Amino acid sequence: KCLTDQPFVGEGKLNGGTGRAEWAIAWPLDEEGFCSSYCNTIPTAQGGTHETGLKSALSRGLRAYGDLVKNKEAAKVQADDITGGAAIMLSVFIGDPQFQGQTKDKLTSASATRLVEMAVKDHFDHWLSADGDSAKALLDRAIESADMRRRRKEAKEMKRQSATRRL
Repeated sequence: KCLTDQPFVGEGKLNGGTGRAEWAIAWPLDEEGFCSSYCNTIPTAQGGTHETGLKSALSRGLRAYGDLVKNKEAAKVQADDITGGAAIMLSVFIGDPQFQGQTKDKLTSASATRLVEMAVKDHFDHWLSADGDSAKALLDRAIESADMRRRRKEAKEMKRQSATRRL
């Protein structure tokens, strides 16, 4: 069972057709998520700039949707609030990719961030607009995650202050 009726699936051309990105994202209710990413069919176990672009597109898109429906709480949503617990598959095809190290576990091509973000964002905006129930459920879950993140941060800060006072 997933939070949304349909996964967010798509394909987009990068930079006027010199490459492409393909993705599939679902939000399982058990929140047992993962992110599997690839560049030119090479697994990027440590992620990289293509994942950063995807997360940026999702967070910007969901915040924009929140503004559209006049939900002021959407402004506090960050990428991890949306992708935490999500099941993500991302594959990009680009010319002359740059990787970290010889094992190619992490994509470091700086241009990949912006290219993937541009390829995904419009598709995500349309997907959210086409299914208001799924968009609302996703926004509510992301806001809840943002609230939990804020509460953890406040508790950690209070604990740190308490420890400092005891010294």
